[in-house]
Amino acid sequence: MVRALRYAPSVIASTPIELVQVDRSSRSVLENLGQLYRHDLSQGLAHLPNDDGTFNNRRLDVFRSGADPTMRAWLIRVGGRLGGFVMTSTDEQGTHHIGDFFVVRALRRRGIGHEVIRRVLADQPGPWVIGFQDDNPGAREFWTAVATEAVGDAWTLEHHPVPGLPHLPPDSFIGFTVPG
Repeated sequence: MVRALRYAPSVIASTPIELVQVDRSSRSVLENLGQLYRHDLSQGLAHLPNDDGTFNNRRLDVFRSGADPTMRAWLIRVGGRLGGFVMTSTDEQGTHHIGDFFVVRALRRRGIGHEVIRRVLADQPGPWVIGFQDDNPGAREFWTAVATEAVGDAWTLEHHPVPGLPHLPPDSFIGFTVPG
């Protein structure tokens, strides 16, 4: 009689959650996570890697160069381990934006992303506009839940075509103001 071996993955700690602000000198970890993030987005955006096996990330390039002094980035640490990152910026009108947000797959659907965004919003009260791909049901569900938790039903959702890429579905933008 042959018995099938069952693999049971180890349980990953989901606390404590820490946000560690990244400066431009410690960018290599952010760049590595950025590749995983862009890979996750490649299916919905129909992006293929460059010939060297990497994906482009213009926002990360801007952060790295210091060209936008409003850009901020944090590494997400969970249970003492690296779990993702979040990047924000603020435009000329004072509206905050989530540029990139990534939680590694092993930590998703455990409330970690919600807690991270809760902290980021609390740290930067005021108007927010957050873009996402509406054809990604997980993103739509996540960001509408974030907005509802932050401001109840006082949020808006708009759809805009992706500039220069008419073959892609429109981007969605959820807007709300976090009281300060």
